[in-house]
Amino acid sequence: MSGRISVRDVAAAAGVSIGSVSRVLNDSGYSSQDLRKRVLSAVDALGYEPDFTARHLRTGRSKAIGYMLPNFANPVPAAHLSEVERLTREAGYSLLVGTSDKPVRDRELVAFYENRRLEGIIASPSFEYPDPKDCPFSQTPLPVVVVERDLGAAFDCVLMNHAAGTRQAMDYLLTLGHRRIALFVSGANLAPGREKLRGYRAALDDAGLAYDPGLVFMPDSWLESSRDTMTRMLELALPPTALIALGTQMLSGALHVVRNKGMDVPHDFSIIGIGTVETLDLIYPPATALFYDYHRSAEVAVQLMLNRIMDPSWREPRRVILEWNLVIGGSCAPRCP
Repeated sequence: MSGRISVRDVAAAAGVSIGSVSRVLNDSGYSSQDLRKRVLSAVDALGYEPDFTARHLRTGRSKAIGYMLPNFANPVPAAHLSEVERLTREAGYSLLVGTSDKPVRDRELVAFYENRRLEGIIASPSFEYPDPKDCPFSQTPLPVVVVERDLGAAFDCVLMNHAAGTRQAMDYLLTLGHRRIALFVSGANLAPGREKLRGYRAALDDAGLAYDPGLVFMPDSWLESSRDTMTRMLELALPPTALIALGTQMLSGALHVVRNKGMDVPHDFSIIGIGTVETLDLIYPPATALFYDYHRSAEVAVQLMLNRIMDPSWREPRRVILEWNLVIGGSCAPRCP
């Protein structure tokens, strides 16, 4: 068969009417299990791909959602994207993905999603837009679900409880006798970094310890090397004896310096990682870690989006806060006297 496969071709292969194929593919009206099986088998056999433009003109729906993330190379948002794609596909939607690296790109992507008649946007942009007038998400008629950013109360959003998670990690290290604890996390220009710093400082305050900015590394880019910073910290008159750090780049760079100094983890230096199981499972000894449940975050984000698509006036925007899971590994030990 040559040329583009049509609904008529699928109907002929399945031995059913064009209307029956349309009901199955658009999930509209009743279709028996046998009918669905025959139609979907024909779709797979022929390699049929729906014409989304035609479908939108016919039904008013594109069955497609936009997704924006800051960087494909960062394994944490990439893991979240993978789970969102799986869940939206299971719900019968396609996902169009773009990267947010500057405000003009955010505006371009929002315009692109609008022009393609998408039904909503799940966004984790690189900027938080303090002034709502500058925020492209405030100006689109599409429903928006924000992930791991603080864009105000106008949007459905899903956030990890970064302050409580960091506080949990700090309290664990403090109970082990550590008093000089370094923090390596993303920059204060975004909510996750600000909240982690807030939890870090709250733990110090409650322990009666002074905050030392010289023990905090908060680069604007997760790609920035932590090696020079870790080297400088270990040369202080009172160096850190423990570290809480984001996985991959920042944690691995710091560990490289610690081990080059001849220090043993955990007997000479304790670490707590932050990230996904996949980003931390290669560290030895197995890291004590705050694990990001991207499965749950993606599940909540997709459900909020589907609710908003089906009923734009569903309810006031929801703010869902998820907790970190501190898993004790072999990378922490009591501070040596």
